[in-house]
Amino acid sequence: MTDDAAFAQLLETLYGGLTRSPPWEDFLRALAAATDTSFATLLIGRGCAGIDAHVTPGADPDRTEEYRRISEADPFVGLPEGQVVSFRDFVSHIPARFQHWMDVARTGQILGIDLHRPPDSAVRLRLTRDDSLDDFGDAEKALLARLVPHLRIALELHAQLTTTQAESQLFSSAMAGLAVATLILDRGGRIMRRNAVAARMLEDGAIIADRQGKLEPRGRTAATMISRILNAPPPAGEESQFEIATPDGSPLHARARAVPSSAYGDGSWVALFLADPTRPAGPSSETLRDRFQLTRAEAALAVHLAEGASLAEAANRLDIAYNTARTHLRAIFAKTGTHRQVQLVTLLRTIGSDFDI
Repeated sequence: MTDDAAFAQLLETLYGGLTRSPPWEDFLRALAAATDTSFATLLIGRGCAGIDAHVTPGADPDRTEEYRRISEADPFVGLPEGQVVSFRDFVSHIPARFQHWMDVARTGQILGIDLHRPPDSAVRLRLTRDDSLDDFGDAEKALLARLVPHLRIALELHAQLTTTQAESQLFSSAMAGLAVATLILDRGGRIMRRNAVAARMLEDGAIIADRQGKLEPRGRTAATMISRILNAPPPAGEESQFEIATPDGSPLHARARAVPSSAYGDGSWVALFLADPTRPAGPSSETLRDRFQLTRAEAALAVHLAEGASLAEAANRLDIAYNTARTHLRAIFAKTGTHRQVQLVTLLRTIGSDFDI
């Protein structure tokens, strides 16, 4: 492939396919077509032998599964990192088990690249042809060599995307269990995402409601405040705090933060957090003393922090010096295994006042 336009189209399938499920398949199909190859295969695993992912679009599933069973007999592993190597140039002895698989699968011609990712991940790209066809030539080798830097970037991006998706799923799962309703709103108040607590509050409709996909606060004051926040979101790293009246007249604490523009585009999206009035905001002082072996003073401070108070507000309520509160907080961090106040509050709110030791 010497045509730059054709190479650019191949790169488009490589990078564009990273966000699709499953990834890699469109690129491997395009690569097989560009090299007049029977199959293009991507193997991802640990070291030379481990296989965590095996992607060969269009291959017979039985042949793929058979390869996984005999993969330890594959002699075409451990290639010089980042170099294009042919099977015939690299392998001097073929184990009988692997030779039988090659005969059945009709993969006599193989061209490959091995790429390594710290600390111990290995990625193997393989092109295979029927042994009745001509061996791979300079054109195919040059194309693979040209792809190497792009493959490195794509693999790194895919690893980051996979990690981000896993963290997002864990975060969503954790948030669903907290006594905090979380909503992502666009500039017009349309509800883009909600956790389980927010869904319950919206369904109940006593404090907030979902009206044709838009957030509808029941109180006029709350509606005015939320509208103002959507029109002028808080600066990055800051938050707006306000209260929403509940049916019984008690105030419901709420906070709003702007969602980073890198996450949702134009920076006008807002994350809204509402304490769920039907669930306890945190554990009792006695529960914390039993659970984490806190002193009475440390437990009392932790309770106020779990209720949403800042460290200075908690110190004022307890009538202690701010530096004393900081000392208590460091001790609480050590005993609970947390490192930041937001981690501590999250932990305390997941315990609840009825925690069973």
